[in-house]
Amino acid sequence: MGVTFDDEFDDLAALAYQTAFRILGSRAEAEEVAQDTMTKAYIRWRRVHGHARPWVCRVAVNGALGVLRRRRDHEPHRPATHDSFQAGVANRVDLQRLLSSLSRRQRDVIALRYLADLPEADVAAELGISVGTVKTHTHRGIEILRQRLDATSPIEPAAESPGSATVERKEPTDV
Repeated sequence: MGVTFDDEFDDLAALAYQTAFRILGSRAEAEEVAQDTMTKAYIRWRRVHGHARPWVCRVAVNGALGVLRRRRDHEPHRPATHDSFQAGVANRVDLQRLLSSLSRRQRDVIALRYLADLPEADVAAELGISVGTVKTHTHRGIEILRQRLDATSPIEPAAESPGSATVERKEPTDV
């Protein structure tokens, strides 16, 4: 008969929660997105069971991005009271904007590689593409994200060590 929804539920629910939490930073909202994702997976199981992991990850990403969009649209602008919280919200809104600028395939690969922590071989197997294609979409997606991030916020290499891959954001100066 094949794999049933009940057999896969725990792994898929954990993947949906993990993916949503990395985007939202809120356990309650991530749980809600994971529940919605699993409900959709159950309803569509006949069509998605062959590619359930990438489908669940994509639906969780889209659900989390929707929560961010609604959060941004419905919250009144308030002065910053908790700098770290505000910075986290701003980063998540930036992530939502940047991810939505990628092609669907690039977004799927980036989400599975970096939000769901899957290795390249697993991403390739889940999406039904070659490892080389995963590498290509990852490289191109990351390059687009870097370009868009550079356009919105200047970044320069850290001065700690020559050849270091670490980067620091330049703080805007008042002129």
